[in-house]
This record gives sequence, C-alpha cells and structure tokens, in this order.
Amino acid sequence: MKKFLLVVAVALFATSAFAQDYKNSIGLRLGYGAELQYERHFSAKNYLEANLGLYGFDTFDVNATYNWNCFEWNWTPRAGKWFLSAGVGASAVMARKYFNVGVAGDVAFGIRFNKPVTLSLDYRPTIFFLHNAWGSGFYGFALTCTYNF
Repeated sequence: MKKFLLVVAVALFATSAFAQDYKNSIGLRLGYGAELQYERHFSAKNYLEANLGLYGFDTFDVNATYNWNCFEWNWTPRAGKWFLSAGVGASAVMARKYFNVGVAGDVAFGIRFNKPVTLSLDYRPTIFFLHNAWGSGFYGFALTCTYNF
C-alpha cells in the first residue's frame, strides 16, 4: 500500500511539472475518516478534486469530483479570500465485506489565505448504488486543509 501511495504522489507531481500555468493543491480531509486530497485547478472558475481515504482499518474509498467556484468574497483582505464551491462526481468504496459505487456531490466553504494554504469546511453527500444506498453516504462533513503549489 505504501508503494502504491508513493507512485500516486510521484505521478501527480510529475504531471504538474509539465504545466506550470495551472495551480495544484495537496492536503488532508479530516472527517469521519482521513483522506489524502489532490486538486487540479484548470482556471479560477473550476477544478478537479480527487481523494483517497481510509475509514477505520478495513474501508478504503476513492472520490473524484469536478467543482466550480460559485462565489468569492473579500471579507478579510489581509488574511485571504473566502469562497463557496460546488461540484459533482463519483465515489467507490471497498470494505472487507462489500464493494460499492455511487454519485457524490461536493459543497465547500472556506478561505484561501494569502499564503499558499486553503482551509475549508466541506460536505460530500453520496448516493450508493449497490449496498446500503442511503447509509453512511450522507455523513460526509469534513475539515480540509491544502497546500497550494
């Protein structure tokens, strides 16, 4: 598993080396479990977010959402800009006893500090198709901190 995570991290950094015009972010999403998060910003209006998470010791999940920056506020100009973003994507969960896929939404409210750090509170509800469709998919609140490069 460590080798797989290392290969994913190297691949993400390698793809960002060829396109210096785009902004990338990597960080942690902490909620019900812990997730490694990567964001690829295509412009100031939209970005792709990918997450690899671990819940307990037996459940892994992978999420990818395409998000749009809906609003931006300059409430605290010395600290940074506040934002609201929303998106839609897919989710896959692999546990010891089952596998599940579904549709995920994503809503985030946070601040992009003047330093290369973003802090947000986000909600990712998921409707699963195979197992327990209305189960834990709506407990998707988390605090996310990313480093932008």
